Amino acid sequence: MKKSQALAAVMTAALAASMVAPAFADGGGSTNTIIFASAAAAASVPLVVNYNHKVREKRAEQQEVTRRQDAYRDWFYHKYGYYPTYDQFKQWYVQTYNKSPD
Repeated sequence: MKKSQALAAVMTAALAASMVAPAFADGGGSTNTIIFASAAAAASVPLVVNYNHKVREKRAEQQEVTRRQDAYRDWFYHKYGYYPTYDQFKQWYVQTYNKSPD
């Protein structure tokens, strides 16, 4: 389990516990509920922002690989008269960019 997932689980459990506590305190625990709910909301903001950043970064990377593959396929077709296989593209990609297109 990742550190961020563990933190989110702990914060969720703390929030759930704080919501139940006022029922046992005859309404006296509402301040605690507000404090814990605010803390949980504030702690979750960086996790959501980081997740969205990583998703956008991965999508941009996948779009760039697709764009490069299309450009290479067009160049290869004009030079050799047929489209390259995926293995040919992968070999070119690894040789050019030093990483796998997968």
